[in-house]
Amino acid sequence: MADTLSGEIKTVAEMKQHLASGLYAPAYLLFGDETYLKELYLGRLKKVLADDENNIITFSGDTDVRELEEETGGISLFGDRKLIIVRDCEWFKKAGDVSFLEGLEGTGTSVVFLENSVDRRSSAFKAFLKCGLVFECSAAEESDIKKLLASEAKKAGRILTPDAAELMIGGLGTDITTLLNELEKLILTVPEGGRIEEKHVRNVCSLSPAARIFDLTDAVTRADTGNALKLLHALTDGQERDRGSALGVLTMLFRNWENILKVKLLLAEGYSESEIQKITAQKPYPVKKQCEQSRKLSFDELRKKLRYLMELDQAIKSGNIDESLALSLAVSG
Repeated sequence: MADTLSGEIKTVAEMKQHLASGLYAPAYLLFGDETYLKELYLGRLKKVLADDENNIITFSGDTDVRELEEETGGISLFGDRKLIIVRDCEWFKKAGDVSFLEGLEGTGTSVVFLENSVDRRSSAFKAFLKCGLVFECSAAEESDIKKLLASEAKKAGRILTPDAAELMIGGLGTDITTLLNELEKLILTVPEGGRIEEKHVRNVCSLSPAARIFDLTDAVTRADTGNALKLLHALTDGQERDRGSALGVLTMLFRNWENILKVKLLLAEGYSESEIQKITAQKPYPVKKQCEQSRKLSFDELRKKLRYLMELDQAIKSGNIDESLALSLAVSG
């Protein structure tokens, strides 16, 4: 990052360093898909750029440049510092006029723009880089998300186990707002001082069908037909989020067994879990589960399961068997 208070901040670490410096730019542009980060840094900027909540003015949507320019030149009524927040004006996707920002420094007025996306080629974006600071709030790394979830759980007097955090990310995705909402449910379920474990995540969180497939595969591997059929019902006829058709679940089962076989082959060749993640282009949680499951079955058993699923798939497509019956056979046969 440049020493001046204009240009682009490239990393979260640089943003933290900037906020701790005590030197603040007259204008900021926070953009990207990660809503949590945008709101987090907006909240921190509010604390240092405005004297009073009454001295914060917000514009949303299609914003008139003249009106905003007049507001930046207005007198601060509740202190020396005034903050103007502009949400989703979309000036930075086109030739928006941001020239009025050049005279903000030293006035006590600051402007923070929040956008979902920008066009880096636009004249407005290029002009903003000369008079303010830009920070892209993109999806966080999984390791950072795990630390955040563990920290929030700790603040609430609970311990979030690494396995539980991995299952949350594997089954819910990496949207931080969604994960924190689900963590709140878990905190209400587990008493203070307790540990939030995988079993709590499975019981409380609305995990995706893809994540539930691992539980189903575990049950099939253990020959626990009763639990397998129960999980199957949840995936096809129950209340699971985005529950799928019988044929869709059969396809997910096939892909999972296929991945388990691939992982078993890679393990046999001496690859580590982290190396397998890169080779298979998968997230840590699926690879971890596939490694665990691959150790419970032989190569012959895995190939046999794949052949059986292919036969069931062909029987469904040729009309020789009902989808639901085929899926029941897939998890009990």
